[in-house]
Amino acid sequence: MKKSIYFLTSTILLTIAIGCSNQEPAISTKNSQQKTYNPITQENINDTEILNVKQIATEFKQTELEVSNYNKSITPDWIKQRKSKLEPLMTTNFLKKQADNRKIALPLQIASLEKTTLSIEDLQIQEKSVTKKNIDLTYSVTLMLKDKNKKIPLEGQLTFIKENGKWKVNNDIYNANKFQEILDKHKRK
Repeated sequence: MKKSIYFLTSTILLTIAIGCSNQEPAISTKNSQQKTYNPITQENINDTEILNVKQIATEFKQTELEVSNYNKSITPDWIKQRKSKLEPLMTTNFLKKQADNRKIALPLQIASLEKTTLSIEDLQIQEKSVTKKNIDLTYSVTLMLKDKNKKIPLEGQLTFIKENGKWKVNNDIYNANKFQEILDKHKRK
């Protein structure tokens, strides 16, 4: 009799354990956007890491876009200083690509042409996709041309990967055509 009770109890517990392990991950809605969260394990990224990546994204956009002295010239020394500020935030390959195509100098070029300081406001960052290998964030930000009282809305997507154990920006795709419009306006003058 005792053997059949143990067997019956074991069978019930095993059935419950199998049933619980086959459930779908929870879905959470926030700000009318659905996000799927995987159960937290050692292989998955936790909320603290995502918060850290969002802080890196904020620091990256500030460092990349803000210009406090528009009277500076784009010199090799200035490029070197800019690269050293961005280096802890960007992967080696992405930093090299941005320096080679002169995108890291673009905000200073815009500030110099418009004769104004640049700052960012209303930076909104949201998760797009999260895996253990990369994190994609979408963002929107307003670039303020302070002395011109002009605003440039920018929207884009940042991709993060781990390099030397740290999350870093590996790509940034945004509506840079807004910058091109300013450059084109000054070429016509």
